Amino acid sequence: MWVSEHVGASDAALRSGARIYWNGPTEDGDVEQQVDLAERAIANGSLGLVLSPVNPFALNTVVERSLRAHIPVVILGSPLSLKPQEGLSFVLNDEKQMGLLAADRIRTVLRGRGEVLLLGVSPFSFALADRSTSFSSAISRTAPEIHVIEIAEGRFSFGQAELAAEKAILAHPNLSAIMSLNAAATRGAIAATRATHTSDRVTIVGCDYDLDLLFLLRKKALDSLVAPNMRMMGATAVEYVMKEHRGETIPDYTFAAPTVITRENIDDPDIQHLLYMDWRGQ
Repeated sequence: MWVSEHVGASDAALRSGARIYWNGPTEDGDVEQQVDLAERAIANGSLGLVLSPVNPFALNTVVERSLRAHIPVVILGSPLSLKPQEGLSFVLNDEKQMGLLAADRIRTVLRGRGEVLLLGVSPFSFALADRSTSFSSAISRTAPEIHVIEIAEGRFSFGQAELAAEKAILAHPNLSAIMSLNAAATRGAIAATRATHTSDRVTIVGCDYDLDLLFLLRKKALDSLVAPNMRMMGATAVEYVMKEHRGETIPDYTFAAPTVITRENIDDPDIQHLLYMDWRGQ
């Protein structure tokens, strides 16, 4: 998913005559390493900083330091607790729309009736909270015979997500579907349905994507993935940095529309454009 963002950033940089230095923490959630990388970019006098925060609060200080150094910052993907200001803007996935699309897909697949597990709600992520709330509201409003029977909360690793999903499957023998809020939760849901031999009756709709999940989608291990448009967000973020340097006005918030990827549409040109990963060819 982040490689697709790299493609978009490289596209925009090539058009603008800029150069991208791309880096990130070696593990999800490694705030300290992300702060160190951002500090290095500031010390090197970069034109701008495009930051996809792993925590909504821990990056505030480094963002403020970048702004004091007159280095514009674009927050990409998930929001911070900071508000937009001069030099600081946000290019975000439309999380509410993501929840609506997932609800619509589950309503269609279950034909308006069934029990759903919501897996991967995290109190440390504004984005996941918005996905969860939007999904639950849409289901209760548009499909009253579909019931969210359990919400599994926590910042799950793959193993923790698998255990939580397996426990819910065993506790709810009529479970019809799992809505997983991120890639780790989706991996855990797939492993849990395999371990409990319920793959044939429990539909999985996941959020976000990675190479292994796209492969498993083709192999019918899950029904669909609601994917953020990372390529568009990467390109827009770099364009905004360059506009800041030209003194042009940019919006405080820009929201990218997500897309549902299924086995039926995964090879469509628009979907393949979104998923394109060869940033080196740019």
